[in-house]
Amino acid sequence: MIPRQSSLPVIVLSLAGLVLTVAAGLMMFSTFMLYDDEGYVLFSLKNFAEHGHLYDTVYTQYGPLPYVLYAALHALGLPLTHVAGRLLTLLAWAGAAGLSTALVWRATKHFGAALATLAAVFVYLWIMVSEPNHPGALIAVLTAALGALGYGWLAADKTTRWAALAGAISAALILTKINVGVFAALSVLAFFLLHAASPTLRRFAPWLIAAGLAVLPFALMRALLGTPWVQTYALVFALAAVPAAGAAGLAAATEPRLRLGGREFIAALLGGVAISVVVLGVILARGTTFAEIIEGTLLGPLRHPTHFSLVFPWPAGTTAGAAVSLALFLFAIAARRKFPAIHHAVAALRFLASLALAAVLLRFPLYSPDNAVFAHALPFLWIFLWPLPGETSLTARTWLALLLLGQWLHPYPVPGSQIAWGTFLALPLAALGCVSAAGWLRKRLLVPADKIRLASQFVLILAALVTGSRLVQIGTRYLDSRPLGLPGAASLRLPDSTTATYRLLSLNAAAHADVLFSLPGMFSFNLWTDLPAPTLANVTHWFSLLDDAQQQAIIRALAAHPRSAVIVQAGHLDFLRARGLTPGGPLYDYVMREYTPAFTIDGFEFRVRRGRRIAPLLTAEVRERPAAANPSDPFNTLVEIPLLLSPGQKIASVEFAEMDSPASLHLDATNARLELTPITLQGDPATGSTGAALLRVYFNRADRRFSLARTLIILRDANGTELGLARLRP
Repeated sequence: MIPRQSSLPVIVLSLAGLVLTVAAGLMMFSTFMLYDDEGYVLFSLKNFAEHGHLYDTVYTQYGPLPYVLYAALHALGLPLTHVAGRLLTLLAWAGAAGLSTALVWRATKHFGAALATLAAVFVYLWIMVSEPNHPGALIAVLTAALGALGYGWLAADKTTRWAALAGAISAALILTKINVGVFAALSVLAFFLLHAASPTLRRFAPWLIAAGLAVLPFALMRALLGTPWVQTYALVFALAAVPAAGAAGLAAATEPRLRLGGREFIAALLGGVAISVVVLGVILARGTTFAEIIEGTLLGPLRHPTHFSLVFPWPAGTTAGAAVSLALFLFAIAARRKFPAIHHAVAALRFLASLALAAVLLRFPLYSPDNAVFAHALPFLWIFLWPLPGETSLTARTWLALLLLGQWLHPYPVPGSQIAWGTFLALPLAALGCVSAAGWLRKRLLVPADKIRLASQFVLILAALVTGSRLVQIGTRYLDSRPLGLPGAASLRLPDSTTATYRLLSLNAAAHADVLFSLPGMFSFNLWTDLPAPTLANVTHWFSLLDDAQQQAIIRALAAHPRSAVIVQAGHLDFLRARGLTPGGPLYDYVMREYTPAFTIDGFEFRVRRGRRIAPLLTAEVRERPAAANPSDPFNTLVEIPLLLSPGQKIASVEFAEMDSPASLHLDATNARLELTPITLQGDPATGSTGAALLRVYFNRADRRFSLARTLIILRDANGTELGLARLRP
């Protein structure tokens, strides 16, 4: 049965979304970030699901909603693992892209614009691969739902539904990350003022909104206003918010049918209260007090900028550009009646801004598009709010733009992944504004509609194909990588160096430790090994975010466990020091004093209590054998590898390979001598079988050289099954 023509674009968009979701999933499952915020968040989600007591015992920087959601899913049988968390993050990623696409399709019925939006949002939110389980994914899909569903209901004059949705999602965002939720609530308030039933409120609304938004960044960022990047941020936002508020006021006056009054206010209030009661009720029932909720969701986040922040490198001239844009708006609003050509200029600027956005997206993956949008786009938001004569759906588009304006503050004080989460609504807004401006210009310039639509469809579809194909191309790396093979993360496929290092660190932790800690916090190792951390107060940068009492509790727990171990990522510490974020504090001093490196691999130190000795499992040493030692022995090289074997496992062959390449040297009984000697976990000879053993491989390497950083050693049994990966140690 052939589908009706009207449903064909939706089918094609759905299939394209499926392809991009698979590509995004492959990309996500072939990425693991060294700073491991994934492990911190996932470990805290698991600890809350099992123990309750959020904030007082289980540490988090975030609101309670993600913890309630994951605990509910866990109660329904979902394992809180890396695989499950990544699938949920992928669902949020696809949801944000799908909602943005649905918004554009509903508003424009322009297939090319919808397809381009779909590909663009998938690419724009590529940072999702770096932040599995992070509340940012939930924030993105909630924001997209608020924008898309809100747009649809406003366009259909279903104001009560919009208000209930706005209240519910604003509350959900507040209970996820308080600043993001407050920004959403302020966007809702601004929209209420612009469309208030009271004529007096409507008259003064643009002035009130402009003044409030101009002051907001300086109040929000007061703790870091002494830093140049924050000064630029606050000033650019203020300069951009004034024309945006003015243009929103013009749009509200141009399309006056919408009025919001007491009914909508009550609906918004009830929506927010309903979400809050459910979430807070669960948290209170799981052992958290009201005082701890206030500390964890409000007071703690207020102190966060002074504990940890990053720097955004604003391009030269950013502030001047924002000032010029404000001047252009003031000229346009003063001269719009005398010079109707101003509307043509605004429409043309929309078109050019959208082309610039497309050009930035087409530079992916060489350049991350979110940084360029964050640096340059906000001062020009007003041109997408400006009402062109005869335009429709201005009210709904105003809502989307105001929501985007509030979220633009999300990257403070950490302009990392937050940039993409806070600004991706610029993509559907640009699509709406561009399609509307193109149609408006076509009518004024008397260009044939079919030619314009055909040309725009072709260009946008081509841009979507190019952009989407790059996401697909990156995703194919999954097919060429080796499975990580660790509990809860078996489906991840990472570069050989990462896979081998994480496997051997996990094996050593499981064999040598009963409590595992890390510096900075890499709590994925706790999840992979099922080893407890010293306490339930765990976070990546614990040295700056945990107070003295929490650090002292960890010190006491470590001191009580002589077999405790600490994994130190020295490369990450160097990265932090280079950026002025030098770790310190009582717990840091204790770890560095009381724990010494048992071995070092690829920038990781595996530390044990001072004076303790362990066998560094799956770390190899290469030694040359003097010819004089045994003239009849043809083998001039010895490799020694301490390892741990399960009952019945036997090493039949050893392969040497360059990372991510096929094996270049295969050693077995035909060209080498393999000897296996039982040892203790301290590395001493053992009289009986303990599982631990020292593998000695004698062979003739001729003129081969083994790179310390690039050599992978693969251990196999007689059937060719991989039993382990070893790395050369210094």
